Amino acid sequence: MNQPSLAAISYGRAAPGIPVRDIALAHRFYSGILGFTKTFENGDPVGFMILKKDQAEIHLNLKRDHRASTINLVHMLVDDVDALHAICIAEGVRIIKSIADKDYGLRAFVFADPDGNRIDVGQPHDHQDKKERGTMAERRFEHQNMAGAEFRDCNLAGLIFDDVNASEGVFSNVNLRGARFTDVNMADVSIDDANIEGLTIFGYDIHALIDAEMARGKGG
Repeated sequence: MNQPSLAAISYGRAAPGIPVRDIALAHRFYSGILGFTKTFENGDPVGFMILKKDQAEIHLNLKRDHRASTINLVHMLVDDVDALHAICIAEGVRIIKSIADKDYGLRAFVFADPDGNRIDVGQPHDHQDKKERGTMAERRFEHQNMAGAEFRDCNLAGLIFDDVNASEGVFSNVNLRGARFTDVNMADVSIDDANIEGLTIFGYDIHALIDAEMARGKGG
Protein backbone atom coordinates (compact mmCIF):
# COMPACT_ATOMS: atom_id res chain seq x y z
CA MET A 1 0.00 0.00 0.00
CA ASN A 2 1.39 3.35 -1.03
CA GLN A 3 1.80 5.93 1.74
CA PRO A 4 -0.32 9.07 1.16
CA SER A 5 1.59 12.13 0.00
CA LEU A 6 1.58 15.24 2.17
CA ALA A 7 1.62 17.32 -1.00
CA ALA A 8 -1.95 16.22 -1.66
CA ILE A 9 -3.21 17.37 1.74
CA SER A 10 -4.51 20.94 2.16
CA TYR A 11 -4.44 22.43 5.63
CA GLY A 12 -7.42 24.40 6.92
CA ARG A 13 -7.73 26.82 9.79
CA ALA A 14 -5.54 26.57 12.88
CA ALA A 15 -6.99 27.99 16.09
CA PRO A 16 -4.67 28.49 19.08
CA GLY A 17 -5.79 27.29 22.50
CA ILE A 18 -5.30 29.84 25.29
CA PRO A 19 -5.28 28.61 28.90
CA VAL A 20 -6.93 31.03 31.37
CA ARG A 21 -7.62 31.02 35.10
CA ASP A 22 -10.91 32.96 34.81
CA ILE A 23 -12.75 32.26 31.56
CA ALA A 24 -15.39 34.96 32.15
CA LEU A 25 -12.69 37.61 32.68
CA ALA A 26 -10.84 36.42 29.58
CA HIS A 27 -14.06 36.58 27.57
CA ARG A 28 -14.67 40.18 28.65
CA PHE A 29 -11.12 41.11 27.67
CA TYR A 30 -11.07 39.52 24.23
CA SER A 31 -14.59 40.68 23.36
CA GLY A 32 -14.67 44.09 25.02
CA ILE A 33 -11.21 45.30 23.99
CA LEU A 34 -10.24 43.21 20.95
CA GLY A 35 -13.72 42.82 19.43
CA PHE A 36 -14.01 39.02 19.37
CA THR A 37 -17.45 37.37 19.48
CA LYS A 38 -18.27 34.15 21.34
CA THR A 39 -19.56 31.47 18.98
CA PHE A 40 -19.50 28.41 21.23
CA GLU A 41 -19.06 27.33 24.84
CA ASN A 42 -19.51 24.15 26.84
CA GLY A 43 -19.25 22.82 30.37
CA ASP A 44 -21.08 23.66 33.58
CA PRO A 45 -19.38 25.73 34.76
CA VAL A 46 -18.05 26.80 31.36
CA GLY A 47 -14.60 25.38 30.73
CA PHE A 48 -14.19 25.92 27.00
CA MET A 49 -15.10 28.81 24.71
CA ILE A 50 -14.57 29.68 21.03
CA LEU A 51 -14.16 33.33 20.06
CA LYS A 52 -13.99 34.68 16.52
CA LYS A 53 -13.33 37.97 14.75
CA ASP A 54 -13.12 38.06 10.97
CA GLN A 55 -10.69 35.25 10.04
CA ALA A 56 -9.17 34.97 13.52
CA GLU A 57 -10.30 32.31 15.97
CA ILE A 58 -9.11 31.53 19.50
CA HIS A 59 -10.09 28.81 21.97
CA LEU A 60 -10.21 29.69 25.67
CA ASN A 61 -9.53 26.76 27.98
CA LEU A 62 -10.16 27.00 31.73
CA LYS A 63 -7.06 26.03 33.72
CA ARG A 64 -7.28 27.46 37.22
CA ASP A 65 -3.60 26.85 38.06
CA HIS A 66 -2.33 28.32 34.79
CA ARG A 67 0.94 30.23 34.92
CA ALA A 68 1.79 32.33 31.88
CA SER A 69 4.89 31.63 29.82
CA THR A 70 7.45 34.23 28.75
CA ILE A 71 7.06 33.17 25.10
CA ASN A 72 4.42 34.49 22.71
CA LEU A 73 1.43 32.16 22.82
CA VAL A 74 -0.44 33.60 19.83
CA HIS A 75 0.58 35.54 16.73
CA MET A 76 -2.12 37.59 15.00
CA LEU A 77 -2.02 39.58 11.76
CA VAL A 78 -4.20 42.70 11.50
CA ASP A 79 -4.68 45.37 8.84
CA ASP A 80 -4.01 48.36 11.12
CA VAL A 81 -1.55 47.50 13.86
CA ASP A 82 -1.14 51.14 14.97
CA ALA A 83 -4.87 51.47 15.56
CA LEU A 84 -4.99 48.31 17.68
CA HIS A 85 -1.89 49.40 19.59
CA ALA A 86 -3.55 52.74 20.39
CA ILE A 87 -6.72 50.98 21.56
CA CYS A 88 -4.73 48.65 23.82
CA ILE A 89 -2.88 51.58 25.38
CA ALA A 90 -6.10 53.55 25.92
CA GLU A 91 -7.68 50.51 27.60
CA GLY A 92 -4.71 50.02 29.93
CA VAL A 93 -3.57 46.72 28.38
CA ARG A 94 -0.06 45.74 29.48
CA ILE A 95 2.37 46.19 26.57
CA ILE A 96 5.27 43.74 26.66
CA LYS A 97 7.11 45.00 23.57
CA SER A 98 6.49 48.45 22.12
CA ILE A 99 5.34 48.81 18.54
CA ALA A 100 8.19 48.88 16.05
CA ASP A 101 9.14 48.02 12.47
CA LYS A 102 10.75 44.60 12.49
CA ASP A 103 13.47 43.37 10.14
CA TYR A 104 11.32 40.36 9.19
CA GLY A 105 8.81 42.53 7.31
CA LEU A 106 6.23 43.29 9.99
CA ARG A 107 5.34 46.25 12.15
CA ALA A 108 4.45 44.62 15.44
CA PHE A 109 3.98 44.78 19.20
CA VAL A 110 3.33 42.30 22.01
CA PHE A 111 0.71 42.64 24.74
CA ALA A 112 -0.40 40.48 27.66
CA ASP A 113 -3.98 39.39 28.39
CA PRO A 114 -5.33 39.35 31.99
CA ASP A 115 -3.67 35.96 32.58
CA GLY A 116 -0.30 37.19 31.35
CA ASN A 117 -0.50 35.26 28.08
CA ARG A 118 1.63 37.09 25.51
CA ILE A 119 -0.01 37.93 22.19
CA ASP A 120 2.13 39.11 19.27
CA VAL A 121 0.30 41.37 16.80
CA GLY A 122 1.74 42.35 13.43
CA GLN A 123 1.05 43.92 10.07
CA PRO A 124 3.13 43.58 6.88
CA HIS A 125 5.06 46.75 6.04
CA ASP A 126 3.88 46.96 2.44
CA HIS A 127 0.22 46.54 3.37
CA GLN A 128 0.55 49.19 6.05
CA ASP A 129 2.10 51.66 3.58
CA LYS A 130 -0.71 51.08 1.08
CA LYS A 131 -3.38 51.73 3.68
CA GLU A 132 -1.38 54.64 5.15
CA ARG A 133 -2.90 53.52 8.41
CA GLY A 134 -6.15 54.98 7.14
CA THR A 135 -8.52 53.19 9.48
CA MET A 136 -7.12 55.18 12.38
CA ALA A 137 -8.91 58.19 10.91
CA GLU A 138 -12.18 56.36 11.52
CA ARG A 139 -11.36 55.47 15.13
CA ARG A 140 -13.17 57.49 17.76
CA PHE A 141 -12.91 57.56 21.53
CA GLU A 142 -16.23 58.88 22.84
CA HIS A 143 -17.58 59.43 26.37
CA GLN A 144 -14.65 57.66 28.03
CA ASN A 145 -12.59 58.19 31.16
CA MET A 146 -9.00 57.87 29.93
CA ALA A 147 -7.34 59.73 32.81
CA GLY A 148 -3.66 58.86 32.98
CA ALA A 149 -3.63 56.90 29.70
CA GLU A 150 -0.20 56.74 28.03
CA PHE A 151 0.22 56.85 24.26
CA ARG A 152 3.83 56.13 23.33
CA ASP A 153 5.50 55.38 19.98
CA CYS A 154 2.28 55.10 17.99
CA ASN A 155 0.28 56.61 15.14
CA LEU A 156 -2.85 58.54 16.17
CA ALA A 157 -3.25 60.47 12.92
CA GLY A 158 -6.85 61.53 12.39
CA LEU A 159 -7.98 60.11 15.74
CA ILE A 160 -11.09 61.74 17.24
CA PHE A 161 -11.47 62.26 20.99
CA ASP A 162 -15.01 63.39 21.84
CA ASP A 163 -16.22 64.03 25.42
CA VAL A 164 -13.20 62.30 26.93
CA ASN A 165 -11.36 62.76 30.22
CA ALA A 166 -7.69 62.66 29.19
CA SER A 167 -6.33 64.42 32.28
CA GLU A 168 -2.76 63.52 33.24
CA GLY A 169 -2.40 61.64 29.95
CA VAL A 170 0.93 61.24 28.19
CA PHE A 171 1.51 61.57 24.44
CA SER A 172 5.14 60.68 23.71
CA ASN A 173 6.66 60.15 20.25
CA VAL A 174 3.24 59.93 18.62
CA ASN A 175 1.74 61.10 15.34
CA LEU A 176 -1.24 63.36 16.11
CA ARG A 177 -1.43 64.82 12.61
CA GLY A 178 -5.00 65.89 11.88
CA ALA A 179 -6.36 64.54 15.17
CA ARG A 180 -9.34 66.29 16.76
CA PHE A 181 -10.10 66.82 20.44
CA THR A 182 -13.65 67.97 21.27
CA ASP A 183 -14.87 68.51 24.85
CA VAL A 184 -11.72 66.88 26.20
CA ASN A 185 -10.36 67.41 29.71
CA MET A 186 -6.65 67.99 29.06
CA ALA A 187 -5.64 69.06 32.56
CA ASP A 188 -1.96 68.22 33.16
CA VAL A 189 -1.64 66.44 29.81
CA SER A 190 1.97 65.95 28.67
CA ILE A 191 2.84 66.11 24.95
CA ASP A 192 6.43 65.33 23.98
CA ASP A 193 8.05 64.63 20.60
CA ALA A 194 4.74 64.58 18.75
CA ASN A 195 3.72 65.47 15.20
CA ILE A 196 0.84 67.86 15.87
CA GLU A 197 0.39 69.33 12.39
CA GLY A 198 -3.29 70.11 11.97
CA LEU A 199 -4.21 68.97 15.49
CA THR A 200 -7.35 70.81 16.58
CA ILE A 201 -9.01 71.29 19.94
CA PHE A 202 -12.58 72.62 20.00
CA GLY A 203 -12.24 73.26 16.26
CA TYR A 204 -9.24 75.58 16.55
CA ASP A 205 -5.82 74.79 15.15
CA ILE A 206 -3.45 74.94 18.12
CA HIS A 207 -0.34 73.72 16.29
CA ALA A 208 1.68 76.86 16.99
CA LEU A 209 0.52 77.03 20.62
CA ILE A 210 1.55 73.50 21.50
CA ASP A 211 4.81 73.86 19.55
CA ALA A 212 5.66 76.81 21.76
CA GLU A 213 4.77 74.88 24.92
CA MET A 214 6.92 71.94 23.82
CA ALA A 215 9.85 74.26 23.05
CA ARG A 216 9.58 75.91 26.46
CA GLY A 217 9.47 72.54 28.17
CA LYS A 218 12.59 71.31 26.42
CA GLY A 219 14.37 74.57 27.08
CA GLY A 220 13.55 74.49 30.79
